[in-house]
Amino acid sequence: MIDLHTHLGGAVPAAVMWEILCDSGLQTEFESFDALQDFLTIDPGSITSLDDFVGRYFHASEFIQSSPHAASTAVYHLVAKAYRRTQLEAVEVRYNPVKRLRRGLHNIDSIVMATIHGLQRASTHYPVRTGIIFSLGRELSIDSNWEIIDTAVRFKRRRPLMGAHGLVGIDLAGPESLRNEADADWLKEAVKMVEKVRSENLGVTWHVGETSHTGPELMTRAIEHIQPDRIGHGIELRKATGKQRERLCELLRENEISLEICPSVNLVTKSIGDISEIAELVRFCHREEIRYTINTDNPYLIHTNLQREFEIVAQALGPDAKLLEQAHQTAREVTFLQP
Repeated sequence: MIDLHTHLGGAVPAAVMWEILCDSGLQTEFESFDALQDFLTIDPGSITSLDDFVGRYFHASEFIQSSPHAASTAVYHLVAKAYRRTQLEAVEVRYNPVKRLRRGLHNIDSIVMATIHGLQRASTHYPVRTGIIFSLGRELSIDSNWEIIDTAVRFKRRRPLMGAHGLVGIDLAGPESLRNEADADWLKEAVKMVEKVRSENLGVTWHVGETSHTGPELMTRAIEHIQPDRIGHGIELRKATGKQRERLCELLRENEISLEICPSVNLVTKSIGDISEIAELVRFCHREEIRYTINTDNPYLIHTNLQREFEIVAQALGPDAKLLEQAHQTAREVTFLQP
């Protein structure tokens, strides 16, 4: 099994986060392990939207993970936990390095080197291939995002070490309510960023179509301009109709773009009302010959793992559960962890 879409900020157990917090001597609002664990135990009923989910939890998890030691420890335990739970064979870990600099206390190279070392260590302990995807931030300045791009080029993958591939791609993440793709000037600059990393043979994935803020129209716009290899989520495809649907499906097919579907988190963030919507999307993708994979997104925060994600979609698919065999095969074909 291969997980192509896992955010470091939401994939590390509370016990590990507490130990990092204690070792670093950070002063936070969490005065005990129980307080931190309670904070990281999500009540899905209290989440109102994707923006609410990201804004409520990631500021704390990214802050705690913001040091070389913390970053290395966090990625190590992400891989170790995923392997022990699901015998994962490969995982691509995404994170925003700029958000882990603790307002300039650390430099970006030290954070990146630490995560590379943590994944190398994990790949020597467990038979898991690993890679890093840098996430640009919708809410960050153009200059900050260019810093991430320049860092990606400096740290682009070299020869894999014990299954650890290093930096393999870039992503765009953050509040979809900002609707960046509707801003022509922003999109023009984003295209330049993507062209630079693509010239260095790095993969490109793009969060879009996770919520109605970036529905079918902005999904289409992102594909036409960015031409990503994969799309993070893309579940708004199910709402496209008429010629808009035809155009979007045509673009996805012609560019061989794969959707990174993450069922449980979409339910938690109210992006869908029921897992049956994901099942219908899988059926639709199969009929339209559109590639798709199943992933976890934030496995610790939403208490899931890759095996469980497949199981809940299979249950919703019923007799069509065999369609998920395509998701396994596609993940092996579209992973950025290629030789």
